[in-house]
Amino acid sequence: MLRAAYQLGNHVRIISPEGQVLFTQKGKLLGYSSEVVSILKGNALYICDHQGNTLSTHHYTESQPAKANSSKSLLFYLLFGCLTKMGDVYRLYQFLGRGTSIGADGGDLNWKNIGIWFLSISFWIACFFAASKMGIVG
Repeated sequence: MLRAAYQLGNHVRIISPEGQVLFTQKGKLLGYSSEVVSILKGNALYICDHQGNTLSTHHYTESQPAKANSSKSLLFYLLFGCLTKMGDVYRLYQFLGRGTSIGADGGDLNWKNIGIWFLSISFWIACFFAASKMGIVG
């Protein structure tokens, strides 16, 4: 039975229910219960009993988001979005530069350009949502 386990520098110390030190091992404490303790040594996870015997080992990798890849993909989407916006601004400039008001051109609205604007807005909303799910935007 284990009462406690704690990190002491580079070592993990295991305490019995009576308060005696059962064993000390080099590594990082990941967790413990009344029966076992999990100790990280390098990239291997050791599950040990109350006597320090290794019950099992597992390959361990910390689950952290890959910041470089997600930042690069976000940068790609932002640049693509900027290109889309520049095209939309140019199309709006052409549309407004005709000199006629929106309703005065015989009802011939350019629905393609309006659709591109809505697509662009949807794209930015999707980028923001994806970035927030990836933990990039707080």
